[in-house]
Amino acid sequence: MRKFIESSLAFIITLCIYLLSNVAMNRYLNAKQLRVKDCKVIAIGDSHIMTGINPGFSNTIKNYAQSSEPYVASYLKIKKLLSGNPDIGTVLLGFGYHNLSSYYDDKLMTNEATAIFNNNIQLLGRGTLDQLHYDHKRFVNSFIVNQCIYPQINKLYLGDFKNTDSSQDKSNVDQTIAKHFYDGNTIRNFSDSFNLVYLDNIVDLCLEFDVQLVLVRTPTSNAYSRKVPNPFKNKYLSIVRYMNKRGINTFASNKEASQYYFKDHSHLSSKGAGVFTPLLLNYIESIK
Repeated sequence: MRKFIESSLAFIITLCIYLLSNVAMNRYLNAKQLRVKDCKVIAIGDSHIMTGINPGFSNTIKNYAQSSEPYVASYLKIKKLLSGNPDIGTVLLGFGYHNLSSYYDDKLMTNEATAIFNNNIQLLGRGTLDQLHYDHKRFVNSFIVNQCIYPQINKLYLGDFKNTDSSQDKSNVDQTIAKHFYDGNTIRNFSDSFNLVYLDNIVDLCLEFDVQLVLVRTPTSNAYSRKVPNPFKNKYLSIVRYMNKRGINTFASNKEASQYYFKDHSHLSSKGAGVFTPLLLNYIESIK
């Protein structure tokens, strides 16, 4: 019995040392400056930017967007990138109607929280989330898997452009609208205490680094645009006016939606990104 207890204690102590060593190593790796080559423009945001801006059209742009990314993750990612890369002069940030919705507040409490935490655990400290409602269990699970088991060399928070097919006819616009803007039959509140707070923080950050910030609304289908509730359209225009007063540019293509190609009603396909990206790059050149 004594031998079993001693063996068990030895195993537990060894395991603890192993796990804590990985935590210490990952803290060191997470704190290191992030260097990226040949990059003057970074595209940041959620899946709308991930599928909508193709960096293949320019040698100096990188698309680091990831699906379901809230602005708190975008803020931390932008801060990390700007701190180690003085050549970055422009930040493209996804800014659509859905980014204004409390739908984003709920993401940290749903199944989507797992992907958000896994993608951004190297940036997210518990202190960052202290004032927010989030799924503590999912956060801890993500921390254990991604920070305790082995040294995490890859930068999980750096996404990339995603090639997608044009399959709008297979998607349901009413389901997408309901997800983005409704809680049951009630129009959702704005994300005033979460996403929009961090949007302001991103603006302050870019001004601090003297970097040009462009808020980008990727095209959506006519069916989606028509069904966006008016309060969200009005809120969007109000924020655009506020941003203009702060010297922040916003870009939304005036090309008719029928001239684009869509993965679904709210995301461009790769073919659609091929239409949109050159227009965006021309706009960036025009405001330099």
